[in-house]
Order: sequence, then C-alpha cells, then structure tokens
Amino acid sequence: MAQAHGRVERRDVVASATGAEDDFLRVLNLQTIPMPNGVLGVAEVSKHIGFPVHRAYYIKEVPTGEGRGGHGHRALRQCFLCLRGSVTLRVVKNGRAIERRLGARPEAAIVDAGCWRDLSDFSEDSVVIVLASAEYDEADYIRDYDAFERWEAGADAPLATPYLDLRRYNDEVGPDVELAIRRVVQSGQLIGGAEVAAFEAAFADYCGAANAVGLGNGLDALAMALRAWNIGPGDEVIVPAHTFIATSLAVDEVGATPVLVDVEADTGLISADAVAGAITARTRAVIPVHLYGHPADMDHLKAVIAGRDIRILEDACQAHGARYKGDRCGALGDAAAFSFYPTKNLGALGDGGALTSQDGELISLVRKLGNYGATEKYHHALSGRNSRLDPIQAAVLGVKLPRLDRWNSRRGEHALRYFAGLSDLAGLELPAVRPWAEPVWHVFPVRAPGRRDALQAWLAEHGVGTNIHYPIPVHLQACYAGRWRCGDFPNAEHIASAGLSLPLDPTHTAAEIDLVIRRVREFFAS
Repeated sequence: MAQAHGRVERRDVVASATGAEDDFLRVLNLQTIPMPNGVLGVAEVSKHIGFPVHRAYYIKEVPTGEGRGGHGHRALRQCFLCLRGSVTLRVVKNGRAIERRLGARPEAAIVDAGCWRDLSDFSEDSVVIVLASAEYDEADYIRDYDAFERWEAGADAPLATPYLDLRRYNDEVGPDVELAIRRVVQSGQLIGGAEVAAFEAAFADYCGAANAVGLGNGLDALAMALRAWNIGPGDEVIVPAHTFIATSLAVDEVGATPVLVDVEADTGLISADAVAGAITARTRAVIPVHLYGHPADMDHLKAVIAGRDIRILEDACQAHGARYKGDRCGALGDAAAFSFYPTKNLGALGDGGALTSQDGELISLVRKLGNYGATEKYHHALSGRNSRLDPIQAAVLGVKLPRLDRWNSRRGEHALRYFAGLSDLAGLELPAVRPWAEPVWHVFPVRAPGRRDALQAWLAEHGVGTNIHYPIPVHLQACYAGRWRCGDFPNAEHIASAGLSLPLDPTHTAAEIDLVIRRVREFFAS
C-alpha cells in the first residue's frame, strides 16, 4: 500500500478548467453528452487538459488493499480519468498534499510536473486511464520519496555544472510550447497574423514602449533602425569596442562608419566620456549596449549628446527585463533592438528579433522595410528586405514572456550566490553593478587577469562549463584588419584577455552554482 506523505488537503469542490495559477492539481468537470447509443465524455487537449498527450495507459484489476503510483516525475504532466468505479488520487508538492476521490462524477484530474503521486483504495471494478505529456522515460521518474524531497530541495550534490543546457527549458515550458506551435500550424497563418501582433503588443507593453515590430534577428533590428533614420554613407555611428560584433556589423550594413570608443574599465559598458570625445559633425547615432544584461548609463549619455541631432539606439539584445533607474530597457532611447536567439533571457526556438520605440512612424517604416518595402502585396514603395518574426516563434515567445520576470529573478539569486561565495578571492574580479541598475544577468562575467585560460581549463577538467564573452575585441577582428591597431582600446582588450563567463541560468540549481563556487575557490587555493 502506498505510504502517505505531506500535509493533506482534501478537495471536494471541482476547480475551474484553468485552476489556480500555482495549483499543482486541477480537477475539471468533463463534458458529457447523453446519446441513444451511450454517453460520450469529452476532454480536449487545448481547452481542458493543457498539454499534448504522447502516451496513454490504463490501470484495472488492482488487488484489494494494493496501490499504484508511489513515485514522482520531474517534468511529466498527467491527466487521470476514472472511467469506472472509484479511486483515491493523492498528489504531493513542496510538502503539501492534495487528496481527491475520483469516480463519483465525470471529471479529470490534471497533475502538474514536479509532483509525487499515489493511487489507492481502488474499488473492485475500477478502471483508470492516464494521459501523459511525454513517452516513457525512466530518467524522469523518482521512485523513492526521500530522493524526491532531496530533488525538490535541490539538495542532491551535482557532479558537474553545464554552462547552459537548453533542453532543461523543455521541462517547464515544453508542453505549452508544443500546444502553441500546434495552434499556429492549425491556423494556417504561417507568416504574420494574430500571433505576431499579439506578441508585439505584449512585448512593447512589457518594455514600457508604445510600439514593437518583430524582425528576423537582433542584427536586422539594429541595421533597419539605422536605415529607417536614413543613416548611411558619410555618416558615423559610435559603438563600444567591447560588444558582440553584430553591433558594429549593423553600421557596416547601412554603409555608415562605425566609430569605436573604449568601455568603462569596471563594467565593460560604453563610456559616455569616451563618446563625448568621439562626436563629430558626421555623428548620426550612438549605440549603447546593455552588455551582459546590465544597462548602460543612459542619462549620462543623453547629457553628453546635449541636444544634438544624434539618435540613441539601445542594443538591448542581452537585456530583456533589465531596469535603469526603475525603467525597463527598451524604452530608454529613440529605439531599442532585441534578439530572441535561443540562449537569450527571452529566447525563441531559432532566430528572432524585435525593435521597440515610442515612435510609431519609425516602427511602421521598419515594418515596411522588413516586408520587401511593401504594406500592400506586390506594391513596393521602398527597396526593402525579408525580415519578419515568424508566427511560430511569436507563439513560443508568447508562452515564455509571462515567465521572464521569474526567470530573471532566479538569475539574480544565482548572481547573489556568486557574490557571496567569491568576493573574497584575490586574483578574481567580480562584475561591477551600478546602484541605479537592476541587471538581468544574461552573463555572469568574472575576470582572472593572467590566469583566465588556466582557470577555464581547470573548471572544464572538474566538470564546470564556461564561456568567454568575447575573446577577440571588435577592432581586432579579421574583417576590420587595417582599420584599428592593438592597443587602441585597452579596456576592451583587457576584458577580452581576462574575462570568463560562469554558468548562470534559471535552470541551474543552487547546488550547481555552489559547485562552481567550490571549484573556483579550489583553483585559487591551489
């Protein structure tokens, strides 16, 4: 017989089809249709069950006094239907237990991921069918309750910490993403349409901007904003020397000249003072990069520009949800470019991007440019291009956007853990955070001057994945050979030689972060 666990909460009132947002057991009435040739009971996947069904099995002829279940699932979601007789379902999560007697009326019990479940007190004639969100996977089972509690608490000591494992997101959002994709495919609207419009509106609102347009990627968002402002040959655009190269490539694409400036020594963000020294009569725009999810000092930058006709284009490709003096990145300049590359804080299932702005005319123009220069089919007012956010990607991003703040909060918890565990190490420099900033920690960048490569090798040998953002500065890339020289931007070069990104993702556990801390400390102790 299954052993009882957790504080019991008996549920005799049928929940709504949606249930409470934080509830791990939903019970819903099945639609029943009496007919001359029998009774038809209906539960639809999208309207009721809430996850795609990939496996179905049934339980019957359970001996008196015996139980079934007695295990937990890490990611599997299940729907229990008692088709005949009755049975007691008990579900436990975070020490809270909910018990429900099934069979007295036509209903379905939906069990969330990350729950322990028991079935007991089967009537002699009971038949239970179980619908599952995934095919059988033994690795998803936890068959010992003590082990389940340790897993919930993240108390099992990990042997390794990957830098990033995108498969982990499937545990939380996989079924919802699958339903969203199915919805798009069934709609037949595979370019543009309601899904894209809904995400654009939701993302603009999230950023505090009046408008947003979905585009093919972050580079397109940067380049098309510059083109919409009629920036091109003969114009200059100021760009930080320490950034992903797409920031500079966008300037090249429109035919303008990228003017690099060095970054702040501690943050790696664009130096407003350096910008002040680089402005000329040809300067048309500045692109501050909210690098690693930390916002640039926008007020200082605006003061430097001081009323000149110079646009500010935020490169917010790593800063989804970050705040500057209380306001989110995405509405701090004249426009803001975002990337939805899969590794971003808000990532799609492939490439994607967006431009946000308070300027509706700008967004309309960029939308036209991204649709071959047309607003009406076969009528091309401009020489445009194909750069659109696909409805499938928009639907996926629409699933993830409501979770973004929670994921960013989790990133913040991990960052605080690193600060607490590594701040006393001589030879290791931790990232600087300005008092007005609320970073979202797309990257947790440390520096180990003179020992970066050795530290990275040590961590790899001891099960910790890392990355380098970025090993070659923009001005030393081969595509810019002859334009700049080594030594032109010393702060950017120092970061490239000393910087190392430690694992930090909302899917990491506290124990995995602790393992990284332990391994880093062991390296410096040795």
